[in-house]
Amino acid sequence: METDILIIGGGLSGLATADRLNHAGHRVTLLEARDRPGGRILTRHTEQSGYDLGPAWIWPQNHRIRALAERFGLDVFAQHADGNLVFEDPGGAVRRDLGFATMGGALRIADGLGQITDKLAAALPPGALRLSHRVTQLAAASDAILATGTTAEGPFELRADRVILALPPRIIAQTLRFTPALDSTLSDRLSRVPTWMAGHAKLVAVYDQPFWRAEGLSGDAISHRGPLVEIHDASLPGTSEGALFGFLAPAIASADFKTVRDAGVAQLTRLFGPAAGTPRAVLLKDWAQDPETATRDDRAAATGHPSYGPIPPLTGDWRGRVSFAGTETAETDGGFLEGALQAAEASIAAVGPATTSVAP
Repeated sequence: METDILIIGGGLSGLATADRLNHAGHRVTLLEARDRPGGRILTRHTEQSGYDLGPAWIWPQNHRIRALAERFGLDVFAQHADGNLVFEDPGGAVRRDLGFATMGGALRIADGLGQITDKLAAALPPGALRLSHRVTQLAAASDAILATGTTAEGPFELRADRVILALPPRIIAQTLRFTPALDSTLSDRLSRVPTWMAGHAKLVAVYDQPFWRAEGLSGDAISHRGPLVEIHDASLPGTSEGALFGFLAPAIASADFKTVRDAGVAQLTRLFGPAAGTPRAVLLKDWAQDPETATRDDRAAATGHPSYGPIPPLTGDWRGRVSFAGTETAETDGGFLEGALQAAEASIAAVGPATTSVAP
C-alpha cells in the first residue's frame, strides 16, 4: 500500500487532520489501533441518550470545536448548573447548602461528543480510515517512510511520503520503534509528557429522571471521601432520563466493575438520597487501563494541568518527514479538545499544498 500522507491515531486531532488534508487534495491514509474512531472521545448509549465517558465539555471561546458542531448540525447546550452543590468531607459528613456551580458556563453536545468524531470519520473517502491497524515501526528510506504493524488478519506495511503522529507523546515513545532511532534527548522528552486525563476513570449513573433538581441540587458534588471525587449532572435535553457522572479516585478505578459500580452507587446515595440507589444503568470507563491511552507512568493521575507545547522538529533522516498532531503537542489549550484541533491546524500548515487537487 502507498499513500502521500500517513496519519497515525484516529482521535479528534487525527480525524480533523485527515479531513482537512483530504479536502486540500492530499492522498491520506489514517490508521487507528482501536476498533473505533474517536480516541479519548467515547460516547456510550442507553435507549434514550448518549453519554460521554471521555471529555464532555466545551467552552464558549472554543471556536474550533464549536465550528465542527455547527458544520455537522449538532445541538450545543449549557451544562446544567442551577441549584446547590453537595460537599462530602473525609469523614463522610455531607452538606447540601453550597450555592455555587463548579462548571457553570460550560457547554455540551446533545447526545455526545462521539457524534463529531463519527461524522469526521464518515466524511473521509472509502478506505482512507483503517481501524484495528496498530503501527509498531517506522523506517526511513531515501524515497519513503515504511510503516509496519499488525491487524487481526496479520501484519501489514504501508509506504508514505510523510507521517503525522496524532498520538499522545508517551504512547509514541513506548509503542513505536523508529529506524533509525530518534535522538535520545527527544525520545526522553516524549516519555516525560503526561497524557491528559489518562490516569482517570469516569462513571455515569443513569436514572428515570433527574430527581436531584426538584430537591434544589445542581448535580455538582465534591467529595474528599470518594470513590467519586467530583460529580456533575450528565442529563441531556429532549429526554426524560437523568444522569450523574463522576471521576473516580485511581485507587478504586482499577477494581472489577461490580466493586466500582456498587461503591459509586453507594456514594451517590449518601450524597443525593435514596433515589440515587437504583440507577437504570451504570456506565464505566477506566482510561488508565486503556493501552491506547495510558502508559504505566500515566496511571498516577495528574494533580494539576501539565504544561504542554509543540515538540521540536525532528532531525536527521526524519527531518521534514514526521510531525506531531496530538493535543499534548498543541501550542495552546494543550490536553483539551480545542488543543487537539489547534495541533491539527499546525500539522496541516506544515504539510503545504497538494501537487494535485480534488473536489472537497
